Amino acid sequence: MIGALALAGCGGGTTGGTETGGADAGTGDPGSTSLTIGIANEQPYGYMGDDGEATGFDPEITRQVLVNLGYSEENLEFRVVEFGQLIGGLQAGQFDLVAAGMYINPERLEQVLFTDPDYCTYEGLAVAEGNPEDIADYQSFTENPDLTIAVATGTVEEGYAKDAGIPAEQIESFPGIDQMYEALAAGEVDAVTGTAATVNTHVAATEGIEAVEPFFPEDAEGNETLPCGGIAFAQDDGAFRDEFNEELNTLREDGTTTEIITSYEDQDGNPYFTEQDVETANELTVDDFRG
Repeated sequence: MIGALALAGCGGGTTGGTETGGADAGTGDPGSTSLTIGIANEQPYGYMGDDGEATGFDPEITRQVLVNLGYSEENLEFRVVEFGQLIGGLQAGQFDLVAAGMYINPERLEQVLFTDPDYCTYEGLAVAEGNPEDIADYQSFTENPDLTIAVATGTVEEGYAKDAGIPAEQIESFPGIDQMYEALAAGEVDAVTGTAATVNTHVAATEGIEAVEPFFPEDAEGNETLPCGGIAFAQDDGAFRDEFNEELNTLREDGTTTEIITSYEDQDGNPYFTEQDVETANELTVDDFRG
C-alpha cells in the first residue's frame, strides 16, 4: 500500500489560474475548477495503479460523472490517505469529495453527505490457511473468547464488530489495511475483517491465509446489515452533491455503473462484484440508510 500522503488544502482561492473546489464546487465554470478527490488505496474501490494514475471503480465513476458535468479530467487530482483520514480530510476542506467505496451508515451521515449507493457487497474474513479456529463470521468471536479480530481504524468494520457483541479486548485496531495482514501472518490476530472484495484481493496475494465464505454482518440480536457504498461530500457541499447525484443516477439507470463496477476482476479473472450487487444498490437511495 502507498503510504499516507501529506494533505494540502484545496478550498477557496485560486491555484495556477484555475479555481479550486470546496463548497464552491458545482458553481461557476466547472471547466476551470480543480477538484481534489480522496482515496484510500484499496482495491478495487479506489487505488493508485502502477502507472501512478488513480484507478478503481469509484474513481472511474467519479471521472465519468464530473466530465459529464463539464469538469476537465486534467483538473482532477486524486490523493491517497489512510482510510480513517478520509472523513476528517473532507471535513477540513482538504478534499472536495471522497471516491473510496465508503460504506453509507447513519453515523457517517451525521458527518458527511453521500450520494445514492453505487454498489452493495458482502463482508469477509481472512484467516490462517486451513481455518484452524473454524471461524465463519463475527459470531465466531462472541462464541470463543480466545479469538482476536483485526479491524482498520475508521472503517465500518469497527462498528460491525462491536454491534455483533465482540468484546473490546478481542478487537485489535490498526491504522491501515496492510498492518492487519502483517499481524495475521505473524499470528498476532486470528482473523482480519473487511469487505469480501478487499479480503479476497489480499488472500490472492498472500501465502498462508484464506478467506471464509462471505456473509452479511449481523448485530447481537441477529439483524442483518446491508453494506453499500457511495461517494462522500462535505456537509456544506449540498448543491454539488445533488448535482453529482443526479448525474450518477443517470449512469445507474443506463447501465454505466454496472459496466464499470463489474469490469474489475481479481487475480483469477473473477469479477469482484456481480450485476446483482449493483442492481441491489440501484434500488436504494441514501435515505434508506438513515437511522
